[in-house]
Amino acid sequence: MAGQQEQTIVDNQVYNLLMATASKLEGLAAYNKYESDGGQVWQQLRQQDEQAVRQLLQQLEQLAQQGKLKPR
Repeated sequence: MAGQQEQTIVDNQVYNLLMATASKLEGLAAYNKYESDGGQVWQQLRQQDEQAVRQLLQQLEQLAQQGKLKPR
């Protein structure tokens, strides 16, 4: 079944954006824990993922304005 995509109630583009956003948010929660151990790397990664979440949410907002967040 290679090459077949699972059908969901939302458009594939919406699904991908939602999953990527959720993944980034989980990473942010982890970085908050790790930051207490020190090290600037966690702060930098958190800042990068925060920016990525903002971009993903902007994309979702655009899709919402286009009416693409409605279930199929």
